[in-house]
Amino acid sequence: MQNFLPPLPIGGKERGMFRAIPCLLLAATLPLQAQDGPPRDNPYDVVGKIFQPFWGVLLAETKNPNRAATLTLEMAGVSGRLPSAMKGASLKAAVQFPDKVRLEAPVLGEQFVVCRNGNEVWAMPGSKVEYLISQFQVKPQKNLKLTTPILLPVSAQQAVFLPALFAIKNSNVAEMDALNGEDCRVLTARLMPELAKTTKAEDFEGRVWVASGYAPRRIEVARRDFTLAVDIKNLAFFPSLPASTWQPPDEATDIYRTTPEMLEALLYIVMNSVKASEADAPWLKAR
Repeated sequence: MQNFLPPLPIGGKERGMFRAIPCLLLAATLPLQAQDGPPRDNPYDVVGKIFQPFWGVLLAETKNPNRAATLTLEMAGVSGRLPSAMKGASLKAAVQFPDKVRLEAPVLGEQFVVCRNGNEVWAMPGSKVEYLISQFQVKPQKNLKLTTPILLPVSAQQAVFLPALFAIKNSNVAEMDALNGEDCRVLTARLMPELAKTTKAEDFEGRVWVASGYAPRRIEVARRDFTLAVDIKNLAFFPSLPASTWQPPDEATDIYRTTPEMLEALLYIVMNSVKASEADAPWLKAR
């Protein structure tokens, strides 16, 4: 499975744990309800209701007419081993079922773009992309078929159990917090012990701020050696996005072209190089 959201800046041994995070973001089974304030209902139901719209984007079996999504991610805070320069960076992401994804981020003083359009992957500026590939020494993903879709490999019936992968702290208390002038419900969770042990993530803790209408506003991830807080803005869903979304600009000439086997490596490079300069040598820190 390829995640619809870009991977967090992590080392190779931690990637498996972060692939479990989309389960939290996709465990949605109950209908949305009108709301005047932040949600106060059962936290596992809140988790489900937050991401109900993502069913159409990442589940093959769905009646949801919206099959595409766009959002902006702003790095609200970083600490520990993550470069302080990442703070304040803005990333734009788009995804469309079954095989389209696009990420834009500031890297090496330019706006990098990585995009998968079906069986083709392109990135720009091509010359700097190739430079980073050589420095990070990334390799194509093995045994990935060209037609591999970007989706959650479970049915809607199976996904109802995904919230059970997380143990929510103080589940009987509705913790509230003001974020950017908006009242939010705050959920704090760890992975279930068995999953945490399997993914070597016993120290993982995540928090999500949820506004009225079950709208996610911030996600914070903490490990023993770093924390990362990401604000979610401009989240929107559509039946589809314009075809031009998945194509390079007509005037662009410096384009790196490859196949879906390299998509995960390119996303990894970008996420480990956000707002970095060549002097920062992010490829050394990523190892």
